[in-house]
This record gives sequence, structure tokens and C-alpha cells, in this order.
Amino acid sequence: MKLSSLLQEIEYSVVSGSTDVDITGVSRDNRKAEPGDLFICQTGEFFDSHDEKVLKELSEKGVKAFLVEKDVTSPEGVCIVRVDRVRLVASSVCAAFYGHPARKMVMIGVTGSKGKTTSTHMLRSVLMAAGIQTGLMGTNGVDFCDRHYDLTNTTPEFDEVQYYLNEMALAGCKAAVMEVSSAGMMNHRLDGVTFDYGIFLNLQEGDHIGPREHPDFNDYARCKAELLNHSKRAILYGEDAFLTLFMSYVKLPKEAILTFGEKETDDYQAVFSENQFDEARRLPGIRFDYTVKTQIHSCFTNFPGSFNVLNALSVIAVADCMGLPEEAVKAGLSDVKIRGRNDIVYDGKFRVIVDFAHNGASAWGHLSALKEFRAKRIVCVFGADGNRSIGRRLGMGEAAGTLADFSIVTSGHNRFETFEAILADIETGLRKAPDPHYIAIKDREEAIRYAIKNAEEGDLITILGLGHENWQEENGKKRRYSDIEFVKQVVKEMNL
Repeated sequence: MKLSSLLQEIEYSVVSGSTDVDITGVSRDNRKAEPGDLFICQTGEFFDSHDEKVLKELSEKGVKAFLVEKDVTSPEGVCIVRVDRVRLVASSVCAAFYGHPARKMVMIGVTGSKGKTTSTHMLRSVLMAAGIQTGLMGTNGVDFCDRHYDLTNTTPEFDEVQYYLNEMALAGCKAAVMEVSSAGMMNHRLDGVTFDYGIFLNLQEGDHIGPREHPDFNDYARCKAELLNHSKRAILYGEDAFLTLFMSYVKLPKEAILTFGEKETDDYQAVFSENQFDEARRLPGIRFDYTVKTQIHSCFTNFPGSFNVLNALSVIAVADCMGLPEEAVKAGLSDVKIRGRNDIVYDGKFRVIVDFAHNGASAWGHLSALKEFRAKRIVCVFGADGNRSIGRRLGMGEAAGTLADFSIVTSGHNRFETFEAILADIETGLRKAPDPHYIAIKDREEAIRYAIKNAEEGDLITILGLGHENWQEENGKKRRYSDIEFVKQVVKEMNL
């Protein structure tokens, strides 16, 4: 593919060389660049790939062209293309290299402080039930056509996004569902993607604010709103506490916006819900009624918790806009499976569930929903992340102390903090509960083994914090580890 073809939708100037050069790949990591590549130079916190030595080494390696935003010393025989800001165009360049795969599928993006993973899985389940082959990209990785790829970020870097979208399109996917993080929009990872539908679930304070994230809550809201500004149609929660702030950053015309919620003014209104319990399978769920264009419909989702009614309602709105049959909606929402989210890993005389809840709000929601399992006791094994908001620890501690019958505090991703420092904050949260019962076991495997060995018939053990993740971080080092796999190992050892 000619370099000139990759640059058709951006503004640029040619510093040296010719754009009439064949490009066989696009790269941004100098360690992974290949001969024939267009290399995208970036200025990072610790490394700047505009460096003269980097350009020289890569040109000697066979890189054909460089996209830059600074003055550079041009190696002989390569093309240097300059733009104002690389981050603003890199996604579009990568999209062009892969033939704009997003334009070949129905694109659905979901953003919000909570509920993205659940809602995207619900969406995929409904689309698949309607016979639409659908790819999924988000916190749990990339999934399509029985293929899975792990991801480092909820919304991966611009080149990864385009690579996976292209793989989905080549595999026959007609739709792609993505979790869209505020960090993804802040760093322009999706600037080359236009979404057919953008869903806004909610906005919550106390998270993702810091030196390496958002400078303040307003910037967090602004970046969340960027998904809708990249969408043809928006579907949003009409009663969110921060909706006024959020909407101040949305540029879509009113006629392109639909709402869901609990008020009559919403386009999709939840009017009734009740918890249901499948006695045969000992599984809870929630049935709810909703209105669309004054008509009442009924639905059921196997994910308990009143908050999941809203997640399901956002999915119903997309399905209605797409004209999907109601039978597919009902079938898809009634059988949603998510690795590491309300994930029943062992089901015998007692149960073990693994969940990704890693802050106060998600812990409250998860533990509240577990009440619907009608367990003898709820035993909560959890840790909190180091080098993250202290509010997460306080919230998780208070939630566990209030809603669990017994808690075991252990290590999460401690990063560069000590377990003792994190525990002290968690205990502050625990002591806010009326009558907390807990112990602390630093080693996560030991804590899980203790919970399982001391489980009583009818107990429900829930293990929070890591969910689907297959690693644990301490002192800056990641070790391969999975709550899901370790539970299975202990169960096998005990012949349960």
C-alpha cells in the first residue's frame, strides 16, 4: 500500500522523501518495527522515539517512513511526514492501513464509570442471538469467532484497535461492540472510528483522577462524552446525577439522542422489576417490564441486581434501533456469560464466585446482588489496589463489612505499596460498618485456600478484585496468577 493512501484523510507536510513508497506495516514500538513499516514517532513520559539514534537504527532496519510532530534529523532514503500532533491522526492512519474495518461493521461503543463490561457482553449475546456474528473488545480482552486475545488496556492503543477490528471483519463479523474508556478517548486511541451507536451508562466520582489519568473530574466527564461525539446516535441514562455536566461536552444534535431510565420522559423506561429465583438451578435473576413508544414489554436477565435492569435497558434501546426481533433480545439477555464477572467457578455444597469488583461502588453492587443467591453465609475475599485512589479501599472495606457475613482481607495488585498500608485503609472502611467480622491473610492464595477449607454447606464465597485477570502485581513485578484457575486447583486438591 502506498504511503500516500494512508495519509488521504489527514493534514500533513512532507519533510523529506516521497509518499509514493510502499508500506507493508505500521508500528509505534521501535522494538517491534519491521522492514517496510511506517513508524509513528511519539513523545512519551520516559522515551521519545523522535530521537536521532532511534530514527537511524530503524531506517537501517528497513523502516520506509516516519510520522513525526517534531523537527528531526532525516535519515537518508526515507520519507518523513510531519503533522501537528501525532496522537490526533495516528488512529486514522492505522485505520487506512487496514482498509477502515470499522466502516465494514455496525460499531457500538459503551462508556460509563460502571457497567461497561456487563453491558457489552449483554449486547454481544443479543446480537449473536439475532444471528449477527459479533466481535467484542474490552476489559476481558478481544473475543470473536471462538478466538480470544488478552489486552493490557480496556481500550487498547490505536494500532491494536485497528488490527483487531480488521481481524473481526476478515473473520466475517458484521458488528463490533467495544468498551470505551475515558483514557482511550483522552489518548485519542479511537479517533479513526465512527460508532453507529454510543451508549453512556453513568458517571461516578472518586476514580481515574490523578497524575497519570485525568487532572480533574470535569476532564473525566469530557473524555467520557467524546464517545458520543464520535457516534451517529447516542443512547444515555437520563437520570444520571452528573448528566448536566456530561451533556455540556456532548456536541450531537438532540434528534440523535435517546434516553433510557425510570422516568416517563425517557424513550426506554423501566416500569417494574422483581427478583426471581430458579429453584432447580439455585440461580437468581431479575424480571422487568419496560415501555417503548407507550407499549409495555417484559424481559428477564440472569444477572441479578437492580442496576442490571439499566444495563439491559441500554441494550434493548440499541436492539430496537437496529430493528432486532424481540425474541433475540429475550434470548440474549436471559443467558449472559462473562468470565470473571459473577462467575460461578465452583458449585457444590457451597459456591465460589469470582468477580472483578475493585472499588467501593462495584463491591456494593456485587455484594448486594449476591443476597439474591439465598446463601447461608456470604464470605468475601478481597484486596485493594496499591497506588490507586484510597477511596477504593475505604469503599470496598465498608461494603464488605456491611454486606458480607465474614471477610478475608488479602493482597490485590499492591504495586509499590505495602500490604500493611493498604490494609490499614481497608480497616478504616470496615470499621464504618455496624458489626464487621474479618481477618487478614496477606498471601492471596493462602486466603482463598482458607476460605474454601473453612466453608460450610450453603455458603457463598466471593473473591473480588482480579476477576478475569491472569496476573497479580507486587513491587512493580507481575506474576502469572488467576483466581479462577487457583480456585479450580484447590477444589481438585480437596476432591470436592
